[in-house]
Amino acid sequence: MELWVGAEAFVHAWSLYSGATLAPFGGIQQNGVRLRAVAGYGGFNYASPRWNGTAVETVKFQGAVSFADVLAGYHHQLGPVTLKIFAGLQGGEHSISPDDPQSQVKGAGLGVKGVLEGWWNIGDKAWSSADLAWGSLHQNYAARLRLGWRALPMLSAGLEAGASGNEECDLARGGGFVRYEWARGEVALSAGLSGDRVGVATVRSTGPFATVSWLTRF
Repeated sequence: MELWVGAEAFVHAWSLYSGATLAPFGGIQQNGVRLRAVAGYGGFNYASPRWNGTAVETVKFQGAVSFADVLAGYHHQLGPVTLKIFAGLQGGEHSISPDDPQSQVKGAGLGVKGVLEGWWNIGDKAWSSADLAWGSLHQNYAARLRLGWRALPMLSAGLEAGASGNEECDLARGGGFVRYEWARGEVALSAGLSGDRVGVATVRSTGPFATVSWLTRF
């Protein structure tokens, strides 16, 4: 089994999440069926012009989102390449205060989700990873690409790029990361610059981002 927790912070959005992956018929690093559950909570804010009945004014909105996924998939090792594919159900709830009548991304809902994850050991020193996800609930998506170099057997550093969002929100980022791994887990930190568009008709902005994640296996 793998257990993990993580956090992400952007200029106008943040999230906390945790999850677990179970290998019901073998070891967690062996080929076979996987079962995965993920849950999290986050917040966001944006400002956008709205008609108040007499004039157009800029309104500041605060939002909250909770989400959960239940997925089934398969893990397969192809030499230096590891592939994982998942599919299943997702649920989520968005709330905005004050209510934004122009936003369609609010309330509770269910959808389907697919995930593809890959890892490539490029020789003894270098590696790359790619994670892709898409869900039908508000057309949500996430992608992350990392290219790492093992400065030490257990310590890597490198570059990362990513994007995530839904039909009304887009966040893109680029920066660097450090990753420390051991036999039964890993911890990773990343930071850099991000650009986002959160909400309906909001002005785009740029600023720093940071992420942290911790994973353990047993």
